[in-house]
Amino acid sequence: MVEIRDDEHVAEGDDMSVLLLADIEQAAVAELRSRPYCEDVPPPHVHREHAEAVYVLEGELELRLEDGTHGIRPDTWVLLPSGVAHTIVVTGGEPARTLAFHLPGSGYGEFVRGLHAPGTEGERQAVRASFDHHLAPEGGGADPGLVRIVRARGGEGETIGGRRPDRRATLLVDADELTVTEFAYGPGMRGADLHVHRTHADGFLVVEGEIVVRHRDGELAAPAGTLVLIPPGVVHGFDNGPSASSRFFNLHVPASGFADYLRGRNPDFDQHDPPADGGVDPAAVVAVRLSG
Repeated sequence: MVEIRDDEHVAEGDDMSVLLLADIEQAAVAELRSRPYCEDVPPPHVHREHAEAVYVLEGELELRLEDGTHGIRPDTWVLLPSGVAHTIVVTGGEPARTLAFHLPGSGYGEFVRGLHAPGTEGERQAVRASFDHHLAPEGGGADPGLVRIVRARGGEGETIGGRRPDRRATLLVDADELTVTEFAYGPGMRGADLHVHRTHADGFLVVEGEIVVRHRDGELAAPAGTLVLIPPGVVHGFDNGPSASSRFFNLHVPASGFADYLRGRNPDFDQHDPPADGGVDPAAVVAVRLSG
């Protein structure tokens, strides 16, 4: 059975709260709630072997790269490829809520659990050493020009298939590690028939309205504030809810050429009819509500 569950509270503090939302091979996702920083600014760091993406839910933040700083606000996506030195600072007077995606998961779930579990400082140092998180190298990291920063809600990105009153698709992030497409659907708009991805994960982050995610054993109503991650091999499809418009982000991890598939240029995209054996058990699907 696929049901929406609550997040896993890993750490709850005055300065920062960490809520683990998903931890699968292709992606680990956490919701971070952070207070504004004063002098206590996190040092720049790199991930040598995986990428990180950030989606801003609330608050004002500053992304600091080796070539300068960038203000980021709600409804902004940021993709940080491996090797790029970065740190993110909460500015303004209010706390911030962000989603952090580690692509692939790279053991992030065990990292944050171990970092905040009771134990000695030596044990915490061992946890830190086990994860792909390193201080920025003295000689500099990868080219910060590789970073993608894009606002959603129709302001930026590549419009796919023209604009219709009942359906809008905007490609926001197109990278090997991740594709993010923003969809705006009218009431009852059909999405995708049942299908399966063999080698990558599919996902939905619903920000307005409600979509219905279908699978071999039934369907799941996913309202605003829901994250759904579908591992490879799980048969699924989706439609908009029948009574209201919706806005949601569709994620493909790794991208697997999904952007070109949308553009009509990738007929060999990893999307296939449901297998005769029914595919992977839908219980593998992660459906979680944000703290909101």
